Amino acid sequence: MSLHFLYRYPTELEREAIFDKSPKTIREWTWYYIEKIQALKAEKVVWPENFGTDIWVLCVDCIDCLTEEPAHPTLTKDPKFFTFEKNKSGQRYELGTDLFRSAIIWMNGPFPPGEDNDRGIFKKQGLKDKLVAAGKKCIADGIYTGMEDICSTFNAIDRKDVAHFKSRAQMRHEQFNGLLKEFKVLYHAFRHRDVNKFKMCFEAVTVICIYRIENGEPLFDVLAGL
Repeated sequence: MSLHFLYRYPTELEREAIFDKSPKTIREWTWYYIEKIQALKAEKVVWPENFGTDIWVLCVDCIDCLTEEPAHPTLTKDPKFFTFEKNKSGQRYELGTDLFRSAIIWMNGPFPPGEDNDRGIFKKQGLKDKLVAAGKKCIADGIYTGMEDICSTFNAIDRKDVAHFKSRAQMRHEQFNGLLKEFKVLYHAFRHRDVNKFKMCFEAVTVICIYRIENGEPLFDVLAGL
């Protein structure tokens, strides 16, 4: 029931017809096991203790998901939850994919999209500090410009092979985002106003996708053909 909820995001009426259980029973056990899956994040999203000699170690980007807008005490709309990417209310997560392994080594969020863009989250919410402490760098898209000492973005002076490498790293990251979007709970607007429930669902889906890339659906090799 929990997996079906994440994959299809049905209404309670639809779930009652499928599983022939009371809505209360379905609701109770669905959230119980989603929380159990979410708890596996500690085992599956792990920052490596040793990156070896590689300098560029991950690709970073944020993903926005539609959500019901949390109620504001005085305003009819809360601008801090507005995402320009979706043109509606949403929540934002920051993800980091390992450049050379099929692994997610960083996940941070959720954040209100209207408070900080991807670059602001990178600078203020811990990932930049983690990279500096490790003496490593990341690859990202154009919104992360201005931090050349820690973050390599697309630019006109890159050699052809370097530009190709950066492009493949970004496409590889988008490949993982595509796995996340297969789950309707993240693809459609999240109906529940509880941000903690959205966090549970997003992180549970990420854990499931990590198991998928570890068991038969790996991310493509960023160095293949270079």
